[in-house]
Amino acid sequence: MISFLSLVLVLVAFSQGSVQAQDKPMSRAEAKAAFEKADRALNEAWAVAKQKLPEGDFNKLKEDQRAWVEYRDYLARSPMYTGADGQGELALDAPEYLEAAAGLEEERTTWLKGLTHEWKDETLTGLWTDSYGGSIEIVEREGHLHFVIQCVRGPTSHVGGLAGIAVWNSTIGWFSDKGREKDKTDETNLSFVLTDKRLEINGANTGYYHGARAYFNGSYVKVKALDAKAQAKVVKAAKAGEVPEE
Repeated sequence: MISFLSLVLVLVAFSQGSVQAQDKPMSRAEAKAAFEKADRALNEAWAVAKQKLPEGDFNKLKEDQRAWVEYRDYLARSPMYTGADGQGELALDAPEYLEAAAGLEEERTTWLKGLTHEWKDETLTGLWTDSYGGSIEIVEREGHLHFVIQCVRGPTSHVGGLAGIAVWNSTIGWFSDKGREKDKTDETNLSFVLTDKRLEINGANTGYYHGARAYFNGSYVKVKALDAKAQAKVVKAAKAGEVPEE
């Protein structure tokens, strides 16, 4: 199952701006310019968050941001992630680092903007991301969440994907795959807890659906609305229990 999903999910990750170096690497000047542009946008989103969020929420965000910066540098300095030559960590002025860090900052900026955006649709329907390589498309209907969750984690791009329908009760949801796979003995669960604009997702026995170091757990934020066509695709995939091909 995972081998089938690998190509699909890596392509999804590229479409979200999440990974690795392009076929033709940027020059040092180009990479520096891309990083500076992404960094300005991130700082602007950060300033908006500081202005809009309550003090307690912003203090928590500062802790989150410190952890995210460590994650950014862990990935962007990895030759495995960037495709750079060599074994050791890349220098902070290496073009491969700057290019990869710029892409990761774009993801984080999108996440931060979602944290402060006022959505007209009060349901959970939309695209959510955790800015760590995880995304979930959700269509909320009549007490259920139809979802497709996907992730690409770590410098070696461990991938995962799961589609299904969770029971939803106001701010809490629960998914079980019990009885869905004849040869699967361990039940897989996902919990969904909505706190303000964050959807906290945690899983149990999810390894059947992802690689060794991939995981679905994360703090997801809504970043995009889904049009009618996209919603229909999510609902179809959720009912079939199959991650759709892109």
